[in-house]
Amino acid sequence: MPDYVVAGASSIEDIPQFVAVATQAGMAVLLLENAAMSEHIPIQHRALVTCSEDIPHTRAPVIPLNEFWVSRAIRAGVGNIAPHALRASRSKHDLSARLAACGLHALPRRYLEDVAAPYPDRYLARLDAAYSGYGIVRHAEAGRFEPMAIARMVQADAGCGMRAVLDEDAARVVVEDYLDGEEYSADVFVRQGRAVVLRLFRKIVAWIGGRPVCDSYIALPHEADLCAVIHDWCAALYTAGCTSFGQFDFIVVDGRAVALDFSCRIGGGLGAIKRFAGITSYAALALAGGKPSFTPFAVQKNVMARRSGRLANFACLLPQAYQVTVHKQAGDLLPENICSANARIAEICFAARDMDDAAAMAQALDDKVSIDVHD
Repeated sequence: MPDYVVAGASSIEDIPQFVAVATQAGMAVLLLENAAMSEHIPIQHRALVTCSEDIPHTRAPVIPLNEFWVSRAIRAGVGNIAPHALRASRSKHDLSARLAACGLHALPRRYLEDVAAPYPDRYLARLDAAYSGYGIVRHAEAGRFEPMAIARMVQADAGCGMRAVLDEDAARVVVEDYLDGEEYSADVFVRQGRAVVLRLFRKIVAWIGGRPVCDSYIALPHEADLCAVIHDWCAALYTAGCTSFGQFDFIVVDGRAVALDFSCRIGGGLGAIKRFAGITSYAALALAGGKPSFTPFAVQKNVMARRSGRLANFACLLPQAYQVTVHKQAGDLLPENICSANARIAEICFAARDMDDAAAMAQALDDKVSIDVHD
């Protein structure tokens, strides 16, 4: 029997390195991926991965790395992830309700059909189950709170592809107060109920075309106060026997952290900053009991076009201190959802002195990058 079943091998950047780290640590790991996502694994690495659409019957902990496999973990009722964590991975309403039930500060959320007059002035409405910025509207773009209009706008993003990945037929809409504050992202690894914070990043978020887009990630020192709150969230979602990754998005308003989103997997779209940090196998290192190390105030700037279309030109001339990872070439079609990591033209990583320096340098890159998109 393997020590772990790791489901979602396409989310592992360097599968041979993952296997090497696991082997060196004495871990036996079964890697899984479904047929569609296996196409994204280099041909020479596919022999290291078992192709399957479902989780096998096993007593080993099942570790999902992406949303497809979180859905399969829910369907299988895996024993190593608590029901509260699985449900919170599919319902932002249930995430807030669970944290509040445990006596923790939480963002009040209501289903759209339960919102009664007087309606809120500053609001955010979103799909209860969604990813990559799909199905989100706010007062600034949507205007006066009109339930039927909001339902149409939000549910227009509930495509059949995302519903299939999430294994959710419903497209319920939740409403919350719109919050202004500093946004963050964190990964944890929970082993037998004990959580370790693997990374803590600030997120610089820009609203483009009515969607929240992550402009930059900035690695932070593990601040004790924030880590303590993250541990409290984990205690509310996981139980003593749980073993799982977890990813939180949260915002700090008036000095208090508020959880916005959660899923029992690792955060995606961070391959560039992991390479910049010299982390060769993030997931395997965590499974082996290690802790990834990011230099404080290292930055991953996500280069995106402000609209969809066909990329005509991308130019970026920077000193060698900047690490540039290019994903799109001239002629490539850019997706409509610019929130998705798949929409990034490139990622630029660099070191900064402090938080202010990191944010200023990231903003200055907008004038050093040239993007031309045609219809």
